[in-house]
Amino acid sequence: MENIPPWREASSVMIVVRTTLQELVGNNLASMMNRARSSPRQLPSKNHCDYRLLMVKRSSLSSFMANAYVFPGGLVEVQDYSPRWYDVFAAHGVDRSEVQAFGKRVTGPRPAMITESVTLSCAGVTEGQDPLPSDVALRIAAIRETFEETGVLLMTRPLEQQKHQIGNGSWYSGVDLVAWQERIRKDPLLFPDFCLELGVCPDIWSLHEWWDWLTPTSVGHRRYDTMFYVCCLEKQPEVVLDQTEVITLKWCTPEEMLEEHSTNSVFLAPPQVYELSRLIHFNSFQALRTFARDRGDKGVERWLPVIITCSDGAISLLPGDEMYPRKPDYLGKSPGPDYSVGVDEMRSRQSGLHRMEVRGPICTAFCSISPPCGHLQPLTYQPDRPRAQSYL
Repeated sequence: MENIPPWREASSVMIVVRTTLQELVGNNLASMMNRARSSPRQLPSKNHCDYRLLMVKRSSLSSFMANAYVFPGGLVEVQDYSPRWYDVFAAHGVDRSEVQAFGKRVTGPRPAMITESVTLSCAGVTEGQDPLPSDVALRIAAIRETFEETGVLLMTRPLEQQKHQIGNGSWYSGVDLVAWQERIRKDPLLFPDFCLELGVCPDIWSLHEWWDWLTPTSVGHRRYDTMFYVCCLEKQPEVVLDQTEVITLKWCTPEEMLEEHSTNSVFLAPPQVYELSRLIHFNSFQALRTFARDRGDKGVERWLPVIITCSDGAISLLPGDEMYPRKPDYLGKSPGPDYSVGVDEMRSRQSGLHRMEVRGPICTAFCSISPPCGHLQPLTYQPDRPRAQSYL
């Protein structure tokens, strides 16, 4: 166990839903009226984004990122790799060879959590015990954790070709989903039983790989290697929060969430800020869904942010930035450097930027490089705001 990394693996999913025309018109009208009341001389900016994201707020009692708004998800468990899942897929006409070949269509880089699972290593699971491929198990973990936290079931029935039937009550008629949430939270191995009993299958095909983030060595005492997925739904599902891990939710556009973060109305961790800053490229649900589907086969890299401290804040350096170390310290054996100049001054000294600037609880993405794997640059969202000492 000496070579086991000092972090756990996690999976998270950005759930994107198409906004109905009625909701879109109503939201835009309300936004225009509010802006007109607050700034009658200022023309209202129009928000034509036709989708919303689900974000949930972590409990104040959470041991990691308490009170932060995050995408649904959580820890990967060894049960997510259980060979019992082959029976679930087989019940829907998906044989073992198809499951095992699921991730082989990816042509780009594969991060360590795909090729060398920490979860399996910690549990002492070997290939001879027939675990699921990580590409499948990590998606099942994201689906399971999303159900535990929100009651949202990202399920399908492949033989019926009825994907995204999240709101199809006939699938779950007479089933106490809240009771199942609690049971699965206590024992993840019951999740395959749940699927077999209800005749549904985890919709791994609709979770598109987005990116892999590793918690920096300087942030708290817990670290996670987290795979982010995107799942696009035609209809907004009903949400039943567990009131344990998460306590409230928001259906919002990326820009709305970044706006609230910029005014310190909500707390977001840097990876959420970064990914929301990528998503504001898209006003169209269809464009986002197409991009996520097509880009998903190009692979992902694992990014370890490296934190440096400045006189008025901190900078979270990302791979590709001119200041990013050639050999980053994955184990946190040495502290990051301190600089006596401010964050703005540090930015002015380089042209190749790929970083998050952090002042107090607020962070902002800056990127002047081309991201790998066919991905998008984050757009810098930076309205006027007061500056404060960094929390990192």
